[in-house]
Amino acid sequence: MTSTLGLGAPVTAPPRRPSTGGPARPRRRRRLYAVGAAVAVALTSVAVALWPRTASAPAVDTAFAEPSAYAVTYAVTHPDAATSTERLWVRRPFDSVDITYSGPPPGATPSLVVVYRLGVQVLKAASAQAGSLHIPAAAAPQDVRADIVVPAALRAHKLKSIGSEKVLGRTCQVFRSAAPLRTGPLPALGPGSTYVDTCIDGAGIVLRETQVSAGHTLSDRRAVLVQTGASAVAAAPFDMTGTPTPFDSGGGAFTPLTLTSRPPGSSWGFDRSPDGFAHLGRFAVVPPQPQLFGQGGNGYGSMGLPGSLVTEMDDVYVRGADAVVLQQGSTLNGATFTPPANGLDVDLGPLGHGQLLIAGGGFTVVAEPGNGKGFVRLSGTLPPDALVTMMRGLSKQPGGTLTRLHGTGG
Repeated sequence: MTSTLGLGAPVTAPPRRPSTGGPARPRRRRRLYAVGAAVAVALTSVAVALWPRTASAPAVDTAFAEPSAYAVTYAVTHPDAATSTERLWVRRPFDSVDITYSGPPPGATPSLVVVYRLGVQVLKAASAQAGSLHIPAAAAPQDVRADIVVPAALRAHKLKSIGSEKVLGRTCQVFRSAAPLRTGPLPALGPGSTYVDTCIDGAGIVLRETQVSAGHTLSDRRAVLVQTGASAVAAAPFDMTGTPTPFDSGGGAFTPLTLTSRPPGSSWGFDRSPDGFAHLGRFAVVPPQPQLFGQGGNGYGSMGLPGSLVTEMDDVYVRGADAVVLQQGSTLNGATFTPPANGLDVDLGPLGHGQLLIAGGGFTVVAEPGNGKGFVRLSGTLPPDALVTMMRGLSKQPGGTLTRLHGTGG
C-alpha cells in the first residue's frame, strides 16, 4: 500500500464577492463580469474533468425517496419455463437477503439463498449446506440506489429514460440500460436490440425488470408485493450463517483492526472522517481468490509463493443508510493492476488519472498509483462529484503496524 505520490488537495469554489448594495461603476462592473466569467469557466472545467464524455441529462423526474429498509416479492417469468418467485429484503447500507423459490408467488421450495452483510457472503443452493465467504466491505450489491445513480447514469449515457408504466397501481419510470442495474459497473448504452428495462417508483424501488436479447425477452421480474420501513425486514434472515470456506481454499479473510493501525509502508487516508460520517471500522482483507489455490489446499504454487494474491485494507464510514468505503492494497508479488472497464476518466489530483464506475448500487472511484503496483478505491452511496472530491482530498499517511482489534478472534 505504498505510493510515491504527494499530498492531496481538495477542490474549493472561488469565494463570492460581498455585495455593497449600491450600483456598480462601469469599470467595476466590467471587473465583476470578468470575475463571473472566470468562475463560470472554472466550474465548467471542473464539470468537464468529472464528466469528460457526458451531456446534459434528459428532463425527467430523478427525485426518489431513500427508504432505510424495504422488502419486495417478485414473480419471475422466462419463455418456456415455469414462473418462479423471488423475495428481496434490504437493510441499508450493507445487508440484503435474496431468495428464489420454485413456483409462482408466494413460492414453494427455496432453490437459492444469497445473503450479504459487511464482510460476509452466505450462499445456499437447494438442499445443499450453506457456505460463506469473506468479502471486501461494500454496500449491499442487491440494492439499487436510484436516488443517486439515476441522475448520474443519465448524464453518462448509461441509462435512457423511455417512459413510465404502472405496477401494483404504483407509477414507475422506465430506464433502459445495457445490463441489469444489480450487476457490476454499467457499460454505455448502445442502439441495439439487447437491453434491460427497469421500472423504478418514487420510493426508489425496482418494480419491474425486463431483460431483452436480440429483441427477444429473456426474463421478466415483476413486483407483486412491496413494503418499506424496519417492519418490512424484521423477519429477514440477515444473520444466516454458513460453513466458512477456509482461507487456504480461497475463502478470503476479513479481520477487524484497531483504528490506529497502519500498514508498514505509507498509505492514503482522510485527515478526518467525511462530514456526518462515523468511522465504523478498519479491516485487513483478503478477497476470495480460489483460482490461486491448488487442489492440494496449501494455497502455494510450485515456487512456494502465494502467486498474485491480493491483500487490502478497508476503512468503512457510515451515515444512516449511506456508506463510504476506502480500499487500498496490492499483490504479494508486486503484480500490476490495470484500469477497470466501463469507467469514465477522471482527474484525481495527487493520485493521478483514475476511473469513475457507475453501478446500480452506487459509485466507485479507482486509481492505480505507483505505475499500477497498487490500487486505491473509494466507493459509496454519495453523488459521484462528492466521491471524486473526497478522493482528491486523500493525504499520505505514515507507516505503522497492523493490530487486530481486541476480542475479534485469534
